[in-house]
Amino acid sequence: MGNHSIIPPSSAKIWGAPGGCTGWVVMSQMYPETEPNEEAIEGEASHEIGEKLIRYNAVGKISGNKASDFTGKTAENGVIFTDEMFEAAEIYANDVADVMRSAGVFGGPCLGIEQRIEAKKIHDLSFGTTDAFIFDRTTGHLYIWDYKFGYEIVEAFENWQAINYLAGIFELLGLDNGIADQHITVHIRIVQPRAHHRDGVIREWVTTGSDLRAHFNTLEMNAAEALGPNAKCRSGSHCRHCTARANCEAALTAGMRLYEVVTKPVPLELSPLAAGVQLSMIKRARKQLEYLESGFEEQIKGKIRKGITFPNWSVEQGMGRERWAKPVAEVIALGSLYGKDLKKPDDVITPNQARKKGMDADVIKSYSEKPKTGMILVEDNGDKAKRLFGENKS
Repeated sequence: MGNHSIIPPSSAKIWGAPGGCTGWVVMSQMYPETEPNEEAIEGEASHEIGEKLIRYNAVGKISGNKASDFTGKTAENGVIFTDEMFEAAEIYANDVADVMRSAGVFGGPCLGIEQRIEAKKIHDLSFGTTDAFIFDRTTGHLYIWDYKFGYEIVEAFENWQAINYLAGIFELLGLDNGIADQHITVHIRIVQPRAHHRDGVIREWVTTGSDLRAHFNTLEMNAAEALGPNAKCRSGSHCRHCTARANCEAALTAGMRLYEVVTKPVPLELSPLAAGVQLSMIKRARKQLEYLESGFEEQIKGKIRKGITFPNWSVEQGMGRERWAKPVAEVIALGSLYGKDLKKPDDVITPNQARKKGMDADVIKSYSEKPKTGMILVEDNGDKAKRLFGENKS
């Protein structure tokens, strides 16, 4: 079995939810990601911090778990750890640690940290790596975490990714015999420190193991459809994350139909009901067109990099946020040399903050850098070439 599932729990909200897009499984294989996703890469780095902090808590380690132990260092995927990555991961790790202590589970099969889970009940090819889970056999409480570093809201209620993983965890722990699950209380916990949600950064859905049987059945049926001859592409909010959205008839049709509906002439005076319906259609159309826009951007960007020319479009190197290129101690010493305090608890202020404090811009430039990110697509009407080479004059 390979390292990547073609029907992964992480995308269960797309293919596995009721009314989901079972055609996504085949389409995502035909049109895979062409560019690294910066948000996903940063999330991986923050997950790495979270995993290490949880493991430190599990063995009672009191060193190597401060922001200064990570910030400025390089993650396994090459990203530089930031304070924000640490602070978010610490909230997640502390929540896991609290349950770990209350349940008295610090190891063994009842504790999973970044553990591969095979959800064979759903499908033999459905597997992935869960963030963390803890099972307290004494009380019958099973906790599973989904840590999100990004800003897009993720709900705990009927979280299909977690439910898919739980199918595998039940099998792993011997709780899938139709009897034990009746006495299991399941806690699906979402930790999302950077997203603004009415319920806070840590959200939980509590249900029973037996109540998840219907959800498992839905996932199982959708998995069978997805990998069978009757898979169907269905448009919806999931189009936003689909790498095939610019090549999908369902997504294209939905986007165009909604656009045509909302651009039709409407009476100047609308009833409250009609106005509400019109606004709903406009919002749906805007979102669907945004999904298509990003899909075409990725497709065109990938083809330009292969040498295919697209009139009015070009790619440029994206640049990340400015950061210090020297060790913290050296930056602090530099500030002292110029009579500026660049320190903050466990770290230093950013180059931009130093600039606002009156530090010489040229000095800051020699001590800082802007890391390269992925390539970005830009509209090009020829003005750039004219600026570089000048217009031909007769």
